[in-house]
Amino acid sequence: MSDALNIREARDDELDIVAALVVDAYSEFAARMAPDAWSSFAQDIANVRGRKIDAELLVAERDGRLVGTVTRYPDWRGAQQDASAVRVLAVPPDERGTGVGRALMQRCIELARKEGKTRLVLAVTQEMEEARDLYDRLGFTRDPGLDHEPAPGVRSTGYSLRLDGSSAEAESDGQTDR
Repeated sequence: MSDALNIREARDDELDIVAALVVDAYSEFAARMAPDAWSSFAQDIANVRGRKIDAELLVAERDGRLVGTVTRYPDWRGAQQDASAVRVLAVPPDERGTGVGRALMQRCIELARKEGKTRLVLAVTQEMEEARDLYDRLGFTRDPGLDHEPAPGVRSTGYSLRLDGSSAEAESDGQTDR
């Protein structure tokens, strides 16, 4: 397996693959949610076509396989004008720890900076400890103003990252192909 990742926008012919990747990556959390909550949440996160209307759907590709995805909102309706947002970072369990999530997030940080945004915001469900650890390592801090319920019975906590250039962790580490 090659370490080289290509981070790019998803093509229309890949949207079903991306939707399945997202649900598969999040399915380990289903047991911790009420059945109705998981069903509603799974429908929401699988709606990649709906998110593409006002967002970019980025994918990580390695050796011709999609190994991760994230949705990036350059102008997210829930954030202030100076912010960009990310949602639904998904990396299958067998790809976690290989730099896929970090590479996707670094690309989002890089793009937001190029657009002149001063913050990048996101929310993560309480069950997703590995994702929260990644966000902590990248310099995100807790932002209770972004807390919300993406689906009935599913609680997400908000985080934000200042994009003023002071975070060394947020700089690209060369793991992505451009």
